[in-house]
Amino acid sequence: MDVYDLLNQIIENKRYKLSTHLFTDVDREKLNDSDKMIFDILKKISSLGTQVQNSGIKFYPMFDGADGQRRFSVEDITENEYQLLSNLCFEKIPLVLRALVADILWVNKKNFRCSGIAAEAYWDLFNLWYSDDDNLGTLDMIRRALCISMQTKNIELSNKIKYWKDDFIANKATRIDGFFALRIMELFAEQKEIDVSHFLPVLDSIITLNINNVSKVEQAYELKTYCLNKLKRKEEVTQNNLMFAKYYVDYAEKTVQQNIQGSMRAVMFFQKAITLYRNNGQPQSAEITHKRLVEIQKEIPKTMVPFSVELDIKEIIENINKNMEGLSFEESIIRLSQMFIFEKKEDIKKRVIEEYKEHPLSHMFGKNLINAQGQTVLVLPPLDINEPDKDLRLIELHMHQNALERQTMTGDILIKNVLFAIREKFTIEKSMLEFLVKDNPIIPEGREGIFQSALNMFLRGEFFEAMHILAPQVENLFRNVARELGGLTVTLEKDGSSMEKVLSSIFTLPELLDCYDNDIIFTFKGLLNEQAGANIRNEVAHGIINEYDCSSGACLYFGAAVIKLLIYTSVPSYELLKNSEKLKHFEMPSKDALQIV
Repeated sequence: MDVYDLLNQIIENKRYKLSTHLFTDVDREKLNDSDKMIFDILKKISSLGTQVQNSGIKFYPMFDGADGQRRFSVEDITENEYQLLSNLCFEKIPLVLRALVADILWVNKKNFRCSGIAAEAYWDLFNLWYSDDDNLGTLDMIRRALCISMQTKNIELSNKIKYWKDDFIANKATRIDGFFALRIMELFAEQKEIDVSHFLPVLDSIITLNINNVSKVEQAYELKTYCLNKLKRKEEVTQNNLMFAKYYVDYAEKTVQQNIQGSMRAVMFFQKAITLYRNNGQPQSAEITHKRLVEIQKEIPKTMVPFSVELDIKEIIENINKNMEGLSFEESIIRLSQMFIFEKKEDIKKRVIEEYKEHPLSHMFGKNLINAQGQTVLVLPPLDINEPDKDLRLIELHMHQNALERQTMTGDILIKNVLFAIREKFTIEKSMLEFLVKDNPIIPEGREGIFQSALNMFLRGEFFEAMHILAPQVENLFRNVARELGGLTVTLEKDGSSMEKVLSSIFTLPELLDCYDNDIIFTFKGLLNEQAGANIRNEVAHGIINEYDCSSGACLYFGAAVIKLLIYTSVPSYELLKNSEKLKHFEMPSKDALQIV
C-alpha cells in the first residue's frame, strides 16, 4: 500500500471531516520511509483551520490533541516539505485534502500549477456538496474557486462558475435561503469583471418576499446600494437609500406595537432611518422621524414596570462607573468578568433550605413553572420541610429555580448596566473580541470565528441573534471538553448505532466534573438545560425563545458567564490581568448597594 491508497482509505470528501485524528500511527507503519514523510506533513496540514473571504484565505493553527497543545502552523512548513508537497500526485489525493494542500502552495509559494489544482478541487467540492436545500459550508468552496480562477485568469473555470451563477440568479436565488443568495451575489459583485445589473431585480424580489425579515432586507438593501455604486448610478443610490430608510420607519412602527422589547428595537430602526435620511438629502424626513423617535423613547419607561417595587441602583451605577473608569476595551471586558461571580452550590442550597424553614406556608404547595406561551413546563413539588435534601434531584431543581431568580436580578441590574457602560464608551467591532477566542484551548476546533461573532453581537446588544449562536456553541464546547478529556459523549444502541448523549448526561460526566469547578458546571447546567432554570439551550433549539426573553436578565447573565468562562483560558486575558495595574484595583458594591424604595 502506498500513501495515496492509504489517504483514500482514511479520508472522505465530506464537510468538516478532515482531521489529524484520521492519521493514526498504526496506518503510518504500513508505509515505506519516503511515504511516511509525506504522511507526516499531510497530517500536520490537516490540523490547519482556514478563514475564507471573498478576496483571499488565511490558514491558522488549530488544536487537535487532548493535551490542548497547538500542533502546527503554516509558517512551520520547511522548504524541504514544500518541495515534497510540490511533487505530490495531486490527482490521487482526496479532494478535501487536495484543495487545502494545493491552496497552501499557491498562496505561500505562488506555485501556478497548484493554483489550477486548488481551484478545480474547490469547484468539485462545491458541486459535490451543494444542493438547493443544503448549502452549509459550500460558500467557502465557491469563494475560493472563483477567487483563484479570477486571480490566475483561468477563463475556462471562471466561465463554468459564472454559468452556474447566471443559472442560480435566474432560477433559484429568490426561492432558496435568502442569506445564501445574498452571499453569492455579494461574492460576484466584488469581482471587477462582473456585471451586477442583473442582481438588482433579484434583490428587489428578496426585499419584497422577506419584508418581515429585517436581517435579510437590510442585507439586500445594502448590497443593492453597493451594486448601484459600482454601476455609477448615483441618483438610484440615493433613491434606494431613501426606500431603505422608509422600510426602517415602517418596520419600526410595526415593531413598537409588539411589546417593550419591540419598542426598544424600534428605537434602533428609527435611528438607522434618521442617519439614512440625513446622508441622502432628506433633512426634513430625518427631523420628522426624529420626533417620532422621541415619542417612542418617552413611552418606553412607562411600560418597563416588571416589579411592584422600586429599586434604587444609584450606588451600583456609581460603582460600575468607578470600576470602568480609564479602562481599555479588553480591560473593560475583563472587568465585567470580575464583577460576575459563579455562585457556590452550597450557598444556593443553604439559601433554599433557609427560605423553606422561614416561610413554610409559601412553599407548601410547590410551583408550576409556565413558559412564554402559557404552558406548564414543570410542576415543582414542595420539599419535605423536615428533610429538605432527602430527594437530591428535587432539591437540585429548587436550587436551579432559586439561582435563576438571583441570576435574573444580577443580569437585569448589574450585567445590563455594565454592558451599557461598555457600549457607551466603545464602538464595538468583531475584531476587538479576538483576544478572547484566539488560541483559547476550550473552544472547539474551527469554532473561534462563530464564538467571536456571537460575543460581538452580545456586547453590541443584539441579544436575540447572540443567544441563538451562543447556546448551541457553548453546549458543543462542553461536549468537546469532555470528549478531549476522555469522556464518552455518545451512546451505543442495541442495533449498533450511536448518537450523542443528551446535554444533561454530558454535565454529569466525571471527566468534565474533574476538569471544572462544580459550581461552574451547576451554573451552566441550570442556564442551558434545566426547566427549573433558564433552560436557554432547549428554548433556542425548539425555536420557542422570543426576542424579549433573549434580553432578559437570565440571558444577560448567561452571556456574562460565557465571557468569564473564556477568560479563564484566554492567554491575552491572563497577561492583561497580570500586568494591568487598573485591573488589580477592584471594588465590589457594598452589600446594601441595592435599595428597595
